[in-house]
Amino acid sequence: MEIKTGIKMENRRAARIIYSAVIAFINALCTSGAISHACFGWNVIEHYKWAMYFAVSFIIAYMVFYLSEHINFAPVRTANVTYKFSYKRMFAVACILFVCWLPYLIIYAPGLVNYDTVNQVKDFLDGVSAVPYGYAPGQEEVTVLFNAHHPVFVTLIFGAFIKIGILLGKPALGLTLYIILQMVLAALIFSYAIEKAFEFGKNKSVILRRMITIFFALFPVIPYYVCDMLKNTLHALFALLYIFLFLRFVISGHEFTRNEKIAWVVLSILVTLTQNTGVYLVIITGVFLAIKGKNIRKTVIFGTAVSALLMLVILPKIIYPAFNIFPGGKQEVLGILFQQTARYVRDYPEDITDEDIEVISKVVDYDTLKNDFTFETTDNIKATFKLHASTAELHNYYALWIRQGIKHPGAYFRAILPICGMFFAAGYDIGIFDHIPTNEGIFSQIQQINPENMYTSMTNGYYRIRSFPVLRILFQHALYVLWIPVFCLYRRRVVSKKKSVLFMVPFVVNMLFLIMSPMVYSRYALPLIFASPFLLYMTLLEDGINSGKECEIV
Repeated sequence: MEIKTGIKMENRRAARIIYSAVIAFINALCTSGAISHACFGWNVIEHYKWAMYFAVSFIIAYMVFYLSEHINFAPVRTANVTYKFSYKRMFAVACILFVCWLPYLIIYAPGLVNYDTVNQVKDFLDGVSAVPYGYAPGQEEVTVLFNAHHPVFVTLIFGAFIKIGILLGKPALGLTLYIILQMVLAALIFSYAIEKAFEFGKNKSVILRRMITIFFALFPVIPYYVCDMLKNTLHALFALLYIFLFLRFVISGHEFTRNEKIAWVVLSILVTLTQNTGVYLVIITGVFLAIKGKNIRKTVIFGTAVSALLMLVILPKIIYPAFNIFPGGKQEVLGILFQQTARYVRDYPEDITDEDIEVISKVVDYDTLKNDFTFETTDNIKATFKLHASTAELHNYYALWIRQGIKHPGAYFRAILPICGMFFAAGYDIGIFDHIPTNEGIFSQIQQINPENMYTSMTNGYYRIRSFPVLRILFQHALYVLWIPVFCLYRRRVVSKKKSVLFMVPFVVNMLFLIMSPMVYSRYALPLIFASPFLLYMTLLEDGINSGKECEIV
C-alpha cells in the first residue's frame, strides 16, 4: 500500500511539473511576443527576460496546481433530500443579476455601442456600405442592401430596434429597449446554467453556487458587455448556452431531453448566425459530440448539418445574391496570412524577389504591406485586399506563403504572437466600451444623456478596481482564455483520474479563433470569459473533494 501511494504521489508530482512547464512556456512565449515582438527576444538581455518570465510563471503555476489538489467544498446533506431544478430559484437569481447590472445602464444611459454597431445600424438604415472598411484609401464603395462583413442577422436585429426608436420619435429609446431585453436574456441564461449545473453536480456545494452567482452579479466586465449593443455579446450569450449543453453531456453524462435536443439545434443555428466564425465552432464540436454521444448523434448531426448548410451554402450562394447583400470579404480569413507575409518581408527583405513582389501585389498593396506594417493588428494590410483578385492569383499567393513559411517558420510565429499573445500572457487586462462613439447620421442623435463626469467617474472606478493587486487577477484575459481551462484539465485528468478530455473541445476552438484574431480586442474573448467560470463551476461540482461537512440546500 505504501509503495502504491508513493508511486501515485510521484505521478502527480510529475504531472504538476509538466502542466506547470506548459503554462510557463506559453506565458513566457506570449509575453515576449507581446513586449519585444519576438518569440524568445532579440538579444541576450531579452533571453534572460524570457527565462525570468518562464521561472516566475512555473513557480506560480506549480503552486496553483498543488493547492488545487486540496480544494474542499462542503456538500449539502443528500441522505433524505432529493435536489430538483427550481424555476423559482432560477428566476430569483436572474432578478438579482438584473438588479446588480441595472446601475450600469442607468449611468451609461441610453446604453453602450461600439463602432461596429454604428456601422451595422447605418448599413441597415441607408444601405450604402463601404467595402470592406471605408477608411482604406483607394477602396471602392458599393451600394448594396447589406454588407455581410458583419453578421446580417445581427444587423437586422440592431437596425430594427433603432428603427423602432426612430418611429417613436426617440432613436435612443430603441437602443435602451434592446439592451434591457439583452440584460433579461443574459440574466436568464446565466441563472439557468447555474441552477442546471447544480442539479446534476455530484458535489452539491452551496458555497460554489453562491460564489458563481456573486461573480456574475458583481464582476464589472459582465454588465459592461451585457449593457452594450454589440454583436460579440449576443453571440457570446448563445455560445455560452451551446457550450453549457455540451459540457453537461461530456462532464455530467446527462442525456439530452426532447426540449434540449430542440434547443441544441436552435442554438447551433444562432451561434452560426451571430458570428461568421460560429459555424466552425458548431462543426468541430458537433463532430466530436456525434462520435461520443450515440443517443444524441442524430440531433447533433442534424444541427451541425443545418448550420453548415445555412452558413456555407444557403446564405452566400442563394440569399446574398438574391437580395444584393455584399458577402464578407476573404480578407477576414486571410488577414493573419497577410500579417505573416509582412513579417517575413520585414525580417528577411533580402529573400524577397521581384516575382514575389508581383505575386503579393496581385492580392494586397505591397507598399502598405512593407511600409505600414504594425505588430498589433492586421487591419492596415488586409484593408488593401484586392477585392477582385482572381482564384489563380490567390493560389499563387498561397503557394508563396507556404514556401516562405517552410523557409523561415519563425517569422510566421513572430507575426502571430504580438497580436494573440495578449490573450494568453499574464498582465493584459480586459478592456471595455464606456461611451457611444460620436458619429454622423443617426448616432448624432444617440448619445449619453447623463453628464460626462458622471459616467467617466464610473469608468475610472472600473480602472481603479482593475488595478487592485490581488483582485486584478480576475481582469486578466489569460485567466479565462487559458488558465481556467488548463486548471480544469489538470483537475479532471490528474486529481479525479478522468480520461476524457472532450470537454476541452469548444475552449480549444475558441482559443484558435483568438490566435487568428486581427487585433487584441477583449470582445473576441467574450465566449471564454462567459463560459470558463461555468467550466470551473461544473468541474468542481462534479469532481469536488468532499470535506465531510454538511449543510442544508438553500
